[in-house]
Amino acid sequence: MKKKFILLLAIIMTASLSFIQAQTYKANPEKTAIIWHGEKVGGDHTGNIYLKSAEIEMSYEKPVSGTVVIDMSSIDNTDIQNDGMRKRLVDHLKSDDFFGVEKFPEAVFEITGSERKNGGSIEIKGNITIKGITEPIEFVSNLSENEEDDLIFTGHIEIDRTLFDVRFGSTKFFDNIADRAIDDMFTLDYELYLEKE
Repeated sequence: MKKKFILLLAIIMTASLSFIQAQTYKANPEKTAIIWHGEKVGGDHTGNIYLKSAEIEMSYEKPVSGTVVIDMSSIDNTDIQNDGMRKRLVDHLKSDDFFGVEKFPEAVFEITGSERKNGGSIEIKGNITIKGITEPIEFVSNLSENEEDDLIFTGHIEIDRTLFDVRFGSTKFFDNIADRAIDDMFTLDYELYLEKE
């Protein structure tokens, strides 16, 4: 009987501690920065894409669940100086050849768990949805805290666009495109600011 009581007490204390440790944070889109980068034969392009919203539950200094929503219509370009050429690229990225933002205005990342790694980094696991297609993804993020007690996640994500039916210029699907080939992988470098609710 005494052992059962001690075990029950331990379970209650553990559950209580987990509850105390859990804390929800919401993103500040104005402070958050996301930079995309894509490469093609003979060159590359880069630009910004903006956060719509994010809410993450933290426990023991790592995310346990959460949702990050990206505004796909906010894609811009920062490396092309000519206004007309820059607009042409951005319009093409928004078209059905690439991300079809009129039909799919948001990309969503759902956090399913995370694991602390050596050196203080965090391996984040989840599912990402682009153009209505959901695929699992894992990436490493660094976590810091500023003077205002904001949590700041920074990191680098590599995404295979062809998994999400973004096939334009891919050598996986088109032959004889030579110098018009576009790399299947694109990257996101992010600095996500989260404030305690």
